[in-house]
Amino acid sequence: MKLELKHSLSVKLLRVVLLSALIVGVALSMAQIVFDAYKTRQAVAGDAQRILDMFRDPSTQAVYSLDREMGMQVIEGLLQDEAVRMASIGHPAETMLAEKSRALQHAPSRWLTDLILGRERTFTIPLVGKGPYSEYYGDLSITLDTATYGQGFIVNSVIIFVSGVLRALVLGLVLYLVYHWLLTKPLSRIIEHLTSINPDRPSEHKIPQLKGHERNELGLWITTANQLLESIERNTHLRHEAESSLLRMAQYDFLTGLPNRQKLQEQLDKILIDAGRRQRRVAVLCVGLDDFKSVNEQFTYQAGDKLLLALADRLRAHSGRLGALARLGGDQFALVQADIDQPYEAAELAQSILDDLEAEFALDQAGIRLRATIGITLFPEDGDSTEKLLQKAEQTMTLAKTRSRNRYQFYIASVDSEMRRRRELEKDLREALSRDQFHLVYQPQISYRDHRVVGVEALIRWQHPEHGLVPPDLFIPLAEQNGTIIAIGQWVLDQACRQLREWHDQGFSGLRMASTCPPCSCTTASCHGWSIT
Repeated sequence: MKLELKHSLSVKLLRVVLLSALIVGVALSMAQIVFDAYKTRQAVAGDAQRILDMFRDPSTQAVYSLDREMGMQVIEGLLQDEAVRMASIGHPAETMLAEKSRALQHAPSRWLTDLILGRERTFTIPLVGKGPYSEYYGDLSITLDTATYGQGFIVNSVIIFVSGVLRALVLGLVLYLVYHWLLTKPLSRIIEHLTSINPDRPSEHKIPQLKGHERNELGLWITTANQLLESIERNTHLRHEAESSLLRMAQYDFLTGLPNRQKLQEQLDKILIDAGRRQRRVAVLCVGLDDFKSVNEQFTYQAGDKLLLALADRLRAHSGRLGALARLGGDQFALVQADIDQPYEAAELAQSILDDLEAEFALDQAGIRLRATIGITLFPEDGDSTEKLLQKAEQTMTLAKTRSRNRYQFYIASVDSEMRRRRELEKDLREALSRDQFHLVYQPQISYRDHRVVGVEALIRWQHPEHGLVPPDLFIPLAEQNGTIIAIGQWVLDQACRQLREWHDQGFSGLRMASTCPPCSCTTASCHGWSIT
């Protein structure tokens, strides 16, 4: 932040110092001028007394002898002084023996000096004879014109005023420079360092001590400011930790560290918005432990907490397939599987969780096996909002527990039945080959030219003991997923080659055979690796 020059402390200080110095200089100069006026008035009186003393004896002799000519000579001698405007010798009760006057001197500054010194001043000395009687003969009077003294007074006043003001201003400027060097400049450096402080980490940049100010008020201020910055950062760090702790307590489960229901709803809201934009499915799985209350009763609540922690770790192992994982409370957990194509993907995840629970949990040198029931809802089929999906998943889990446990169930009955049938078929498919449930059927290939069979196409069929004939487009994808497709392909190749050998032995040597992939009816070896030509 850049400080405007007119608002800076230096400029304000300069104004105050110069104004104060000017006022003080003017005041002192005026006092000096007043004193000089007093001295000038005293000088006028002193000069008058000196002149009277000088001409007293001749004046006394002239008045004593009544010598008018001598008196006029004395008067002329007095008027030789340019300050004397009028002079007279004689007895006040009689006609003056000798007197003379002249006009006042013209001076441009009389209007001012007449106010201070007066226009003219009259002085008188008595003319007395010598002892023993000291007889009084009359008075010697002179009137002095103050113009001459006024001009000197004006010159001295101007000199006093100008020099006084200049001395005051120079002293004020010196004081300003001293103040600027000792205070304003160090404060500016401190401000520069303050502006470079990072508000988030105030103690990273400390204010350096100023040389020469370590033990005065500025040094103490810098030390205190640095301590304050450290305290601010320490308190800010503690406050952020407290806020983070409160936020985590509000959004995460204290025991497992997993998000709670509130945090799960925020995450699921974002997942549903993204899935709706991309037109993808989302599965919400509510996992509830079966009869977890008995664990707490048989062992302790601390042991139950340990089991919940171990279960949370196992659920985290599926985080690669999850969009969110949370603890809803008690023995219930929620998992969100985002970006899926078919419901069976959610069923596979649910079954994988149930399979993980088959492994025992070690607790106080004892092995405990947990069971769980899982309720599954799908977006957008079962609901288009977080509240609906979570509520229906919990309801589905609760309903599934009333029927049977250690299982998963979809919210929609048809989807649930389809997933169960798919799971059962996948399980039976692993044993179908060993139980000899597969067989081949052959579709003839006829030449239109001579209307005879030139080849056959081998097609695989699965005869399920309970569900009857299972379509290839249903069990072939399952075989690809569980890895049995390789063994099935080898069996098809072996059976087709044997049948072709028999037909060749029977004389159908020109007969060709092709074994195709039932889902796509292709005859290329790159599809499933079991085409025959």
